[in-house]
Amino acid sequence: MRSITKEPRYAEIIDQYESLWALEDLPNPLWQMPTPPGIVILLAAKKNIVSLLKDREAQLKAELMFLRLRENMPLEDHFVPHLQPQQGVGVFASAFGCEVRYLEHTFPWAYPVIGKGDPPEKVYDLPKPDVTDGQLGAMLEFTEYFAEKTEDRYPIAVTDLQGPMDTAYLIWDTVSLMKAMFTNPDEVHYLMRSVTDLITDYVKEQRARCKEFLPCHFPSLWLPDGEGIAISDDCLAVLGSNQYKEFSIPYCNELSKEFGGLFIHSCGNFVHQLDVLEEIHNLRGINFGATETPFKPVWDRFGGRTVIAPHLGLNVETHFDTAYQFLEHILKNKTSNRGLIILPTPITEEPAKMADPSYVADFSSTVARMIEEYS
Repeated sequence: MRSITKEPRYAEIIDQYESLWALEDLPNPLWQMPTPPGIVILLAAKKNIVSLLKDREAQLKAELMFLRLRENMPLEDHFVPHLQPQQGVGVFASAFGCEVRYLEHTFPWAYPVIGKGDPPEKVYDLPKPDVTDGQLGAMLEFTEYFAEKTEDRYPIAVTDLQGPMDTAYLIWDTVSLMKAMFTNPDEVHYLMRSVTDLITDYVKEQRARCKEFLPCHFPSLWLPDGEGIAISDDCLAVLGSNQYKEFSIPYCNELSKEFGGLFIHSCGNFVHQLDVLEEIHNLRGINFGATETPFKPVWDRFGGRTVIAPHLGLNVETHFDTAYQFLEHILKNKTSNRGLIILPTPITEEPAKMADPSYVADFSSTVARMIEEYS
């Protein structure tokens, strides 16, 4: 079966992404409703979230249903259909022995294996994990199953890839880990080294188990394999610049050099880290909530130099009444279209509307019109 990426509709979108990553000044910014299939189906689940997480057949069926729904929606955005094995943010931490608790109402919760009060030297007792340990083995099995059952119809996205520091935060009690950065730096580096090695080995293994690999887990952008990898690095917002520079940047740079660049997602406000981000080798892009990290300082520093992908965020610190206000804010503050892709999400108290084609069509056409007008 021919890959969906070869169909004219999506081949054209992929060409536009190539121009985005090349930082060409396009006629308009790209835009996309941020809808990674593995995350969307879990957020939409009511009572069967555990079965969706654990059952590869149920997860594939739900993701395919979502993709068919989305493909039939009158959207004008830059989404490339793909599948994504998903068991939550703790998949890499689970390989180090973290207990993972599956919950009925939300994503699984990983409990640190190095707890509060444990000696930092306990890090040396951690096992050297294999790419099939913990939940990772299931994610590799899901990858092969998804590819086989769809006859390689869809690219397979990397599972939820929390970066080295985010994963370390799950393995080691957060407060204790932050203290150890001052009292036991060698032990922190030891853990960071182990996590980075596991991430590198796992990504290579997942890539080898499918025909077409998408190295971007969130947001659901098209990132050509070999041109970078996306990580979640929410610790960016809570660490001091000196600590992030010492304990995270070296390992981020290793991943960047290994996979052809680094695309970073971070929640929270990380304006204080803009100087430090300059030290990331081949920074391919930054994704953030523009209601937490202000758009303008990021754009002023990195606009036109790397891909900037703002989404709406929690809508608390900075508040927008509508997605159109958010979109207008981004469009008024940009100075070019180089590397800009905007991720607007409708603000509605009625989530069911997102399955209403007429509602989605109106949202899509309004976004497209606004982008055209401001460009």
